[in-house]
Amino acid sequence: MEIELKYLIDKDEVIEEIFQDPYLSKIKDKNSDEEIEMHAVYFDTEDRKLYREGMAFRVRKEGNKLVATLKWNGSSEEGMHKREEINVPVDDEEKLKTPDIHIFDQSEMCQVLSQVVGKRKLIPLMDIYFKRRQMRLDTGKSISELSVDQGQIVCNGKVAPISELEIELYSGEEDDMKALGDDMAEKYGLIAENTSKFKRGLDLM
Repeated sequence: MEIELKYLIDKDEVIEEIFQDPYLSKIKDKNSDEEIEMHAVYFDTEDRKLYREGMAFRVRKEGNKLVATLKWNGSSEEGMHKREEINVPVDDEEKLKTPDIHIFDQSEMCQVLSQVVGKRKLIPLMDIYFKRRQMRLDTGKSISELSVDQGQIVCNGKVAPISELEIELYSGEEDDMKALGDDMAEKYGLIAENTSKFKRGLDLM
């Protein structure tokens, strides 16, 4: 299960302050600072069968890597997002244009996905472009990754900006990660965000 906090950033100047924060500098993995260019394409059937079944399917270029992701059973409250997730490495950039559900043949969702999609063709719904700046944090009670995403969602000829901070729990105590997020939000004026990038894209349709 993926567990993460999501916050809107409405002042770009706080981004550098966050990455220079004295406490975060103490608890971060010194070799984990990284910037990655991301391009995600979300797919569904023409009749939005995946979405109607509470599922989201994307293929994302992450720097030099390609990763296919399936998410389902999602919920969000006060910026805390929880959902089941499968990630599968992909070695063909054509999958950014013409993916198929067989990417997940080795996963526990293979049969469910086959039943939901059937013989329907998958079509692209939206493109999401952003730069991610990230670092790994270890408080002693939880290990998480803090990232800032800046870019845009492109869907149906419309564009929506992205400027958000995420903290994803890798291991340890969820409450500890939540306390860290609350501290960051209060200190830097961040706004809890319950809407995913995918849902924001759908709102453009």
